[in-house]
Amino acid sequence: MDKSILSLKLKEYRKQKGHTQEELAELLDVSDKSISKWELGNGYPSKKNMMKISELLDVSLEVLMIEEQAEDTRLKRSFKYALVSYFIIISLTILIRGIKEADRYKDILSSDVSEIIKIVIINFGQNIYIAIVPALIIGLVSHFYLIPRQEAD
Repeated sequence: MDKSILSLKLKEYRKQKGHTQEELAELLDVSDKSISKWELGNGYPSKKNMMKISELLDVSLEVLMIEEQAEDTRLKRSFKYALVSYFIIISLTILIRGIKEADRYKDILSSDVSEIIKIVIINFGQNIYIAIVPALIIGLVSHFYLIPRQEAD
């Protein structure tokens, strides 16, 4: 696991207060291995322990919880990438299939609006599943690769 904001902050604030890992562990009623694990970014304290840490180290809970907020933002951004990708892929699929099957739609403009809407909905329904897999792949790639690289820069 990478070093998290929480792990870096926890170690920094613990040292500012002059506590060792053992002392903080005793105050929190956890093992010193738990403190070490949290500071290395290999785990997170429970909400109850987060509240105790906040009190003991005189650090607001919001500062300690910033990591969770960053993770939420990352998930939302990944979902947006996947959703936008989905609509782009579905639009291109419908466009390409429309061009390939141009003979089928050559008299579409002479049809009434309800018939045009019906054709569009049917085409959308026939092509809706084609874009799901590529959009999911794009969303996952952005979540695990692109967004962390952007955050590192």
